[in-house]
Amino acid sequence: MSIFLKDFLADYQSTQINDEVLGILHAFLNGTADETGWLFEREIKACKLDYTLASLKRIDAMLDRIRESQTLDRETFLVNRKPENSHFLVLLAFYCGEMRGRLAGVAPIWQAYESYIAENPEMQNIFPAIDEYRFVATYHRADNINQHFPLVAILERLFPEFDEPEKSVYFSTITGDYQAFAPDEVVPPAFQSLPFDLQAACQNLSAHWQSYLQILPPKWMLGDDLMSQIKAIPTLYQKGRVVWGALVQANTMLFEEDNPASCPAEIIYDKSGRTPPRLLREIASELFSLKDKTPSHLTPQLKQYAAHLKNESTRFKGSLNFPNVEYIQLHASTVFVWRPHLPDAMLTLPIFPIVINDDNDDVMILPAKFWAHTEYYQKWLEISECASQEIVPMWANLSADEAKHFWQDYQELVVPQAEELPQFGKPNDDNPPTISSDDTRFLKCCQNKAQQEYRRWYEFFEIQTDDPELAEDLAKSKLPENLYKQLRTINLAPFLDDLKREINVSRLPNAKPLPKVATTLSQNLSPLQTAKLVQFLHTHGNTSLSKLLQNERQVGEPERPSTINTTATLALALMYLTGKNVPQSIEEGIGWLNYAADLGDSRALRWRAELVLQAPEITSKLFEQQLNKDFLPASIHLMNKGNISVFDIQEAEKSYPKERGAQLALVRQCLEMAWQVGDSVAQKRLQALIADGTLPQKDENRFTHIQFWVIDYLLRHKNQDYTYLIDKNKQYEQLGDIIADDNDYETDEPPAWHKWAKWAVAMVVIFGIKTCVSDWRASEPKPTPVAEPTVSGSLKTQTTPTAAPATTAHSQTAENIGNNAVSLSDAVFVLQQKLPKTAFTGHHEIEAVHFDNQLVTVKIKDKGRGMMSIQAANGLYCREPLFDGLRVANAVVIFDVHAQGDLRYEISDVHCQ
Repeated sequence: MSIFLKDFLADYQSTQINDEVLGILHAFLNGTADETGWLFEREIKACKLDYTLASLKRIDAMLDRIRESQTLDRETFLVNRKPENSHFLVLLAFYCGEMRGRLAGVAPIWQAYESYIAENPEMQNIFPAIDEYRFVATYHRADNINQHFPLVAILERLFPEFDEPEKSVYFSTITGDYQAFAPDEVVPPAFQSLPFDLQAACQNLSAHWQSYLQILPPKWMLGDDLMSQIKAIPTLYQKGRVVWGALVQANTMLFEEDNPASCPAEIIYDKSGRTPPRLLREIASELFSLKDKTPSHLTPQLKQYAAHLKNESTRFKGSLNFPNVEYIQLHASTVFVWRPHLPDAMLTLPIFPIVINDDNDDVMILPAKFWAHTEYYQKWLEISECASQEIVPMWANLSADEAKHFWQDYQELVVPQAEELPQFGKPNDDNPPTISSDDTRFLKCCQNKAQQEYRRWYEFFEIQTDDPELAEDLAKSKLPENLYKQLRTINLAPFLDDLKREINVSRLPNAKPLPKVATTLSQNLSPLQTAKLVQFLHTHGNTSLSKLLQNERQVGEPERPSTINTTATLALALMYLTGKNVPQSIEEGIGWLNYAADLGDSRALRWRAELVLQAPEITSKLFEQQLNKDFLPASIHLMNKGNISVFDIQEAEKSYPKERGAQLALVRQCLEMAWQVGDSVAQKRLQALIADGTLPQKDENRFTHIQFWVIDYLLRHKNQDYTYLIDKNKQYEQLGDIIADDNDYETDEPPAWHKWAKWAVAMVVIFGIKTCVSDWRASEPKPTPVAEPTVSGSLKTQTTPTAAPATTAHSQTAENIGNNAVSLSDAVFVLQQKLPKTAFTGHHEIEAVHFDNQLVTVKIKDKGRGMMSIQAANGLYCREPLFDGLRVANAVVIFDVHAQGDLRYEISDVHCQ
């Protein structure tokens, strides 16, 4: 029979009597048995039931002594059915059956005689309804099924048909490789699993399903404790066994239809596989109830687990002792739920098959493909309100090329790698698709959601558009191919040397050298070696949001040292910038480089300088955030003071990092900043560059600040006369002494930029004064946002509530704030009063804006199809007048876009470029 025809979820289910067996044995062996009494209790305890072979011989000897010393009548003993008599026989029968299971290496499934005959009526003639067959233990192996009736030998030993008993408890119980155990050696417990061979099932698939079995962990998980589950997936596929798991709680997004986000959940399971799903579900419900009310009598362990459930951002993994079921090998675990591995991509039912490993506590949900043929899978879909999201037929209808390249450009991140999966034994099907491409939309949404977590998505994702203007803008926003080539050929020596060098930064105590990594980066690696290296670097060079929240400092508490090894962070930056063994992604590489810089690693500043010197075309992208921050306030004031086109200003801004003088000024700036924080390597490098003439002794004034450059550019390159700006600001000429010492002013005919220099400096000063006043205004009582904290990668729903203005002494209105909305809360409030409103593009409707935790989320309805690129989003943000206030306030903006075809996605870090 094919492995995909047998309903393994319905076969060999654990029974209710299993609970009784394990409960009785646990209670007696731990001295917590009921007070009802046990016949020959002292003799049983003297037997020392310790799961050794010697204990079986002690039982034989005990029964012989009882038979010889007591006058027992079988009819009286069995027919009266006194509780103490029954307890005595039941205890011995269950112990012998369990001991046989341990020797056989498979735990028994216990049944009462009536239940066994009901399932196997043909066996009634062989096993009549007598006391010897009162209980049956069934042992399911891969190649055979065996039954054992332990009371047969026990009753024969007590009540032999002849003078001497013909049966021995010892010989009727031993089985398997019993000789491998010494007489006094404890035989380890046996487990029970659902009858499913995962390794054989993988071999029964074609390579078409390889990418389906792989997981692309979202970026928020990098550095998270949940990554141990991801790293364990290859072992689970190779050695795992299948048991039932029960849901305790989960991120509410996992219950939402048409939501492609994969999130964490809390589950419990019995590692022995012997607890029926019904009981697991009852225990899970009781555990969930502890979240809101934690009784004082709970054990410290359960109190810790209750606090974990309430926190919703911590992780838990390990055994859990629950009252009244201590005999269950109960385990609890925070797991990452990969939506494509659920039947309908939702947690529709609270019970599901999971894969566990006996060597550790890592688990994963069994991919739905492996149980799509079962009755339980059909029940799941019948109950589901979103059966249209059934993933398995969607994947089956992907073309061979689509399936093969599903994770293209993310190969080093997916788990498991192809080499870590069992070999696929079937050829690919060439059957034509049975559903349309539109019906696979949700699968593509899951793909895009997973990929969009990484910055490279904006670099690699191709947007199909019929708008020629948009297509032209997208083409212009693409990074030049020549830049990729430059980065692939840069001199790696100074970067690799930095990875080997000790650094001493108090706030980075874990920044240790990685000489082996540096050596490895000089080599060509296999895909599996690359994946292992990237996992290692993610573990040490990053941390998750959940950990940041756990370690968040209190108000007034000094800054805590970082736990990150920024050497690993820099290694990731180098790999992606140069494409060394990974898909080359400038976005990804700069993201890691900026991360190291933000954490205070001066090497990142030096790396920026080296990159500009070796690959000048990277300057615009490398300093994008810094230049935007410097440029935005001045550009807003320029537009307010004069009739200057925003497009002219943007043109000037974009031209700045392309000028060699500006590039060298930025190089000097980076090295000086690194030098100022004690980086002696930066000091020597700066002096060497000046000595060999690479850097001038002094930068040209027009390159020292982007604000100076913009006005100089406008005066040099635009036909329109911008000198009226200077005329309008003659009242600020008294501030000219600020730049009076500049030697460039001593010429008789100053260049064009000298005409506006005094005005520009004055504007900088005036802007600083206004900012101070604005900061003072912002310090006054402001409306308090009514918002719950949001936790990415936690069990909480990731939503951003709208900030609701509170009543203050002076009521806030859009009119009395007006253009003075320099504080972020003011800017958001003003914008909220104007919405909803159609943007200047005509096909984007700005529906709402939310403000929480210094993050601004703008909800946008896109009337077009497809997904907006980050370049298009930045363009919309920069050009739309409605966002003027947000830009002035340097807001951190997220676009929440709802496009045609029910496509929903987010674009983070939107800014004016």
